[in-house]
Parts: sequence; C-alpha cells; structure tokens
Amino acid sequence: MIIGSRGSKLALYQANLVLKKLKSLGIDGEVKIIKTRGDQIKDRALHSIGIGVFTKELDLSLLNHEIDIAVHSLKDIPTVWNSRLSYVVLERDYPNDLLIANKEDIKVIGTSSLRRRAFLKELYRDAEFKLLRGNVDTRLRKLKDNEYDAIVLSEAGVRRLNIDLSEFLVYKLPILPAPGQGVIAVAYRKEDEKIKNILEKINDKKTFLETTAERKALNELGCGCHVPFGAFAKYEGKRLMLKVAVANKDRVIKKESSICCEVDEIEKAEKLGESLGRELRRCIREL
Repeated sequence: MIIGSRGSKLALYQANLVLKKLKSLGIDGEVKIIKTRGDQIKDRALHSIGIGVFTKELDLSLLNHEIDIAVHSLKDIPTVWNSRLSYVVLERDYPNDLLIANKEDIKVIGTSSLRRRAFLKELYRDAEFKLLRGNVDTRLRKLKDNEYDAIVLSEAGVRRLNIDLSEFLVYKLPILPAPGQGVIAVAYRKEDEKIKNILEKINDKKTFLETTAERKALNELGCGCHVPFGAFAKYEGKRLMLKVAVANKDRVIKKESSICCEVDEIEKAEKLGESLGRELRRCIREL
C-alpha cells in the first residue's frame, strides 16, 4: 500500500505509525512524500493562504491513484471536503496546547493560529503576538534565539517526536483545542471498498464520534480557519459531551452540551455539533 504523507518529521512519524498498524494486519507498504502548499509558503499566516493548505496536494494524488491512502492531521482536513474521499481516525492521545517559554516574564508570544492568539489574550493581556511558522525544530530554535519569549505547540506533536523541553518552562494551556487536534486521520477513496474494509480495522470509534461532533460544530459556524474557534468532545459512560468556544469582538463565547448515545451513533454526534454551532452563530450575530 502506498501511503502519502508530508515530509516533516511529525508527518512522517504519523505516516509510519499508520504503516506499523497496517503491518500488524499483514499488509506491507511504503511512504511517499508529497509537498503541500502549506509546506512551501512559510512567511504568511495559514488563514491568509486558503483552505486545505496541508491536504490538497495529498488529496489530489489520492484521487489520481498515485497513492492508496493519505495520512493527515485531522485538524488540517476541511470540514467541507471532496465528496469522493472519506477517512478513519486513530485513537486520540493528547489534544492540548502547550505554552513553551524561555522566561517567566512573557511579553512576546509566537503563533500563527487565530484561535491560540485570541484565547491566549484572556491569559496574557499585555503580551504581543507575532507570526510564527515552520516545523517544531524551527520554532524551538527561534525560541532559543530569543526571537520570542514563548511559543505555542501541540502536546501531541511534542510527545510524538519525543522532544526534550527540560530547558524551558512548559505550561499546559487551559484553552479549547482546534477540532480534531491530536488526531491522525487516514484518507481513502470511497470507491475503494477493499481499502475501506482494511482501514475500518484501525479506526477508533470513540475518537471518530468525538471529532465528528467537534467538526460539525465548526462546519455549522461556517468559519473554517478564519475565525478563532475551539472545540473538544469527550465520550464517557454512553454520554457525549461537547464544549465549544469562539472569539469575537474581544470576547470569548463558550457553550457546552451533551447527549446520550452509543459509540457508533454518528448522527447524534452530528446533531450535537450542529446545535452548538448554530448557538454560537446566533450569539455572534447578537453582539
């Protein structure tokens, strides 16, 4: 099986993790690196480049049968996606954001995320936020060089790459993550029943249920990466809980709700997400 992936260390780790799971099923494969628009443009914020900046080229290769599957970070997949494609997900490990600082007095924070910037303003009201792009190594080097007092990284990325942060101050941030943050998605062509049946064996139903609710809320809000939005769902004891937040006009609006369901009742997760997304949209209109 030919597995499409971006070329960063984190992307290749994720692709090889999928390959390892496939090998456990008796299926061999190889990883093919594909450059994306997001990898090539590093001097602009992601929301200014467009939608699907880390997925379009991989998806095109998939549709052209140049690869059999594509490995994405789920948070990079647009909520309105190509109708010929679908995906499964691996179990989510670490959804949180980390603030990594080289001093206690934080005046300059590096991030390219509208969500992180907007939500962090509540915690660091006097801080200046500066654009920061690049892979994890590049961001940490800039922190060491004192271009920033602190930067924000996903906990999942730090742990997957086994990065030593002992020389820094590290804080787990109490802000809602991006929908699907910390989740590895494996995309495939809907028409390919054989591959679909294989991938269903590595699909984590609990994570799929949770992230469906998160992504539906984002889709209903209709903002993509252009509005600061966070969401986190948790399924426990046959109850799916969803928390969402959006920043608008220097305010952060937060909502939460829950619903009883079985782990495979995806339609209920969709309805929960849509309901909270509509509620946030109504609150924004009333401001």
